[in-house]
Amino acid sequence: MRAGTGRTGLPAGFELLLLASLVLVTVFLVYPLGVAVFRTLGEAPAGASAIAKSIESGALLRVLRNTALVVFGGAALATVVGAVLAFINERTDGSLGASGELLPLAPMIVPPIAGVIGWAILLDPRVGLVNGVLKDLLGRLGITLDNGPLDIYTPTGLIFVTGLYLVPYVYLIVAAALRGLDASLDEASRVHGASPLRTMVRVTLPAVRPAIAAGALTAVIGGIGLFSVPIVLGTAARMDVISVHIYRLFEQFPPQTATGLMLSAAMVAVVQFLLLAQRWLVPSEGHAVIGGRGGRAGLIRLGRWRRPAQGLAIGYLLATSVLPVLGLAIVSLQPFWTPIIDTKQFTLASYTFVLFENGPTSRAFVTSLGLGAATATAAVLIAALLLLGSRHSKGTLAKASDMVLTLPATLPHTVIGVAFLITFTPAPFKLYGTTTLLFLAYLAMALPFAARAAAAAASGIGADLSEASRIAGAGRGRTFLRILLPLSLPGLMAGWIIVFIHTAGEVTASSLLAGARNPVIGRVMTELWVFGSFPQLAAMSIVVTAVTSTGVAVMLYFTRRATLRG
Repeated sequence: MRAGTGRTGLPAGFELLLLASLVLVTVFLVYPLGVAVFRTLGEAPAGASAIAKSIESGALLRVLRNTALVVFGGAALATVVGAVLAFINERTDGSLGASGELLPLAPMIVPPIAGVIGWAILLDPRVGLVNGVLKDLLGRLGITLDNGPLDIYTPTGLIFVTGLYLVPYVYLIVAAALRGLDASLDEASRVHGASPLRTMVRVTLPAVRPAIAAGALTAVIGGIGLFSVPIVLGTAARMDVISVHIYRLFEQFPPQTATGLMLSAAMVAVVQFLLLAQRWLVPSEGHAVIGGRGGRAGLIRLGRWRRPAQGLAIGYLLATSVLPVLGLAIVSLQPFWTPIIDTKQFTLASYTFVLFENGPTSRAFVTSLGLGAATATAAVLIAALLLLGSRHSKGTLAKASDMVLTLPATLPHTVIGVAFLITFTPAPFKLYGTTTLLFLAYLAMALPFAARAAAAAASGIGADLSEASRIAGAGRGRTFLRILLPLSLPGLMAGWIIVFIHTAGEVTASSLLAGARNPVIGRVMTELWVFGSFPQLAAMSIVVTAVTSTGVAVMLYFTRRATLRG
């Protein structure tokens, strides 16, 4: 053993750096969660009493019914659409090719809060742009309507929009399973005369049934923590779900802390149960591959169904990006929101207002974009240090790092916001409304995204490179800086962009933690919606969408370059 190395073969200095970093990250994540647990236990009697009264009055039962309806309805829709889109893109000639890569990324192009508001602008029963066109067409046929005919502020509207934003949860899992499935199964079905639809229903989908079930459970988990859809559409429809209900408990005066903590604990318990069910359905070693020939060999020829299949994929892209942005763009150019589109009235006044004239909105851009960049940089550096630095070391350091960094992924963002709120708001911290508190909460939520990017980057680097560096006399620290980090930069850059996009438009924790002194985009957009400043809200949404779209384009560029090089 070389001098200056520990038992694991790591240089003592670098090993201590990794261990110290892991301990600090663990304390950073566990401390606020521990405080939340102790506060929940301490206030359990008061919380239980308040919950019992709420159940007696029927208020909590209505919230739970609404939550079940929206979450399970949205997850069911997402499961059907996500599985079908994955099948089309992975197993048939109806794939959109390179454009198909946008399917799981479509919700990232338009931040959820902006996309939801875009759909409200399109389908508001009184002044929705689509409803305006439909009423005009019906009026020419002699049918006069005061409202509608479509209404987004209904249970159906909530389920529809929720399902749109849960599709990627299902698509990514099912698509991965389909890529590993033996293509000869589809070929055998086709040889025996089965149609593409029959092959999908009787052969392909049953083979990936565990993946579909896991995707559905993941969609349910995502739906439980979803905040942007119910805070906009549910508020107007008077249908609060559990995430919005917890937010209101902490926002009202005096705040109902005990009740909020009890409900947050219940939310965590449900999510953890669902995660255990997911792991049971899909073991950690991955999906079983039936046969040995996976990939896109032997694609099913859809024939006359090819165009409709491609139309479904294009329709999803339109629903999650193009149509909402189009509605936002039109209203952002109007002096006030009206279903009558008159290009002579178009003006850029709303953009001037939100970018330069209005203090809260202009500060929100600076604060959110700055926090997004800072959070992305810190999260990626931490994940790279812990996962790349310990990648080829002996022992359990790499496994422990991965477990700690992915811990926040098992918690709804509402719960993370609540934990940081009750931990860092009282003395001695007194951080409520500060950029420091927002940065800490954002960092906790961002670490799982950064960890996935770092792990994916590390998996493509062979252990022989580290071994060659060691033989050449370089220590682990030098190997990390000179070999592992440079080789993983494309993947880490993609992770940086993903974290930046999620942070810049974050709504859930921002609604709980942001104050008037440090406004952020998510909270300001919510307030603009509540106060009815629709053209300014639309202009702000378009600016944010432009930033995130640029980020997605850059991410695709880096990942495609890395794929070509690989």
